[in-house]
Amino acid sequence: MRLIAILLLAFFIAGCGYKPSSVAARDAIGSSVWVDVIISKTDPESTVVIKDGIKSAMLRRLGVNLVDKNEADSIIIASIKSLTFSAISYDQFGYATAYKANLVMEYRLKQKDGSIKSILTSGDYDFRVTKRLNDRRFTDSVISDNERFDAITNASLQCFDEFVSKLAMQGLLNGKPNL
Repeated sequence: MRLIAILLLAFFIAGCGYKPSSVAARDAIGSSVWVDVIISKTDPESTVVIKDGIKSAMLRRLGVNLVDKNEADSIIIASIKSLTFSAISYDQFGYATAYKANLVMEYRLKQKDGSIKSILTSGDYDFRVTKRLNDRRFTDSVISDNERFDAITNASLQCFDEFVSKLAMQGLLNGKPNL
């Protein structure tokens, strides 16, 4: 009986036209992509971290090939619109113990047919800066480079996920602009 229920569920999912968002997004951008990130003059280190994260996500989540610009089905150029860190938690002495990184990115997608779409995405990441050492708590309210890069990487992955979701919706709507 359990086997019949599983087969029935699998048949229903396959029969109703279910398509994972990564497949729908890949249909919208093609199988080969060229990716670039415009370097931010105020924060060039973050740009490198974001570019590596986007390329890694393209390979792992979408399974597309990264190729030269002239061989690509689609060209994606990402740029940082804003990157802010704001304190979200304080200790009893007024020192910040946790921060939120807020990242807003713009993805410009140029498809092989020449159409260009601009997709604005946002991501955030919460992290703590308070350290414990031998049961003593040390608060200095300073964000280390590692914490900063981890926060930017995680926020940029959220931005990328939103980009994929919007691409999938566009792909499922048969190219009708609904962004």
